[in-house]
Amino acid sequence: MEPNSETVTFGDGEEETEDNPLQVVRVHQVPLRGDRDFPPAVLMIISDITELTHEKRRGEKMMRQLTDTLVGVVDRRDPFSANHSYRVAEVARAVAHEMGLDELELKTVDIAGNLMNLGKIFIPEETLTKTNDLTKEERSLLGNAYLTTVDMLEGVEFDGPVVETIRQFGETIDGKGPLGLKGEEIIMTARILSVANAFVGMVSTRAYRGAMPFEKAASILLEDVATRYDRRPVSALLNFLDNRGGVKRWAHFRESPPE
Repeated sequence: MEPNSETVTFGDGEEETEDNPLQVVRVHQVPLRGDRDFPPAVLMIISDITELTHEKRRGEKMMRQLTDTLVGVVDRRDPFSANHSYRVAEVARAVAHEMGLDELELKTVDIAGNLMNLGKIFIPEETLTKTNDLTKEERSLLGNAYLTTVDMLEGVEFDGPVVETIRQFGETIDGKGPLGLKGEEIIMTARILSVANAFVGMVSTRAYRGAMPFEKAASILLEDVATRYDRRPVSALLNFLDNRGGVKRWAHFRESPPE
């Protein structure tokens, strides 16, 4: 028997609330081999981690509220990009789950997707809402806004590599991105975020163009596999669209914002 630990929650059967907190304990079992005088046994160590668990949940709730507030500031400045961050986070999390990533990686792509566009706060509103073709400089300004986000979040501590995910999401598999990272040098959460962002961007209406059909967006992603994107998150996204109801679930992405 190997040592093992498990977390156990105790309550009265009702849903947890602030007035009715559930007790959380960690049970650690250590097998004792025994000898001539004592039979084999198990040493059980029980630790009450209720307050620690609740404190962590409160911290996560506060982080989510802060994230929602900051993202809302960006969305209000550009109605055509409203909900873009939420959608990127949703798609990235679905892709990560489809790939079998762990819970920390799921949280990382979720938070990184929500926060990646904070740098757009510093972009002039007339550029964000421009209806004619964007100039080369304007495209560069928009395309590099995530680097401003990295600067803004550099000193914030997250459970996972959120800032590094945002920093690397502009990299390409062939190594032609701004940092020159390629292939496995790019962390997986960044590779997933890159695919999710490209997909949401293509199938959403923008001030300067209409929404792209899902089939065309999928075709473009496949064409850019091995140059811009990792095949694994692209394949996971396409499988989610075709076999997990993704097309129906995300059909509203193509709707134009209300006048």
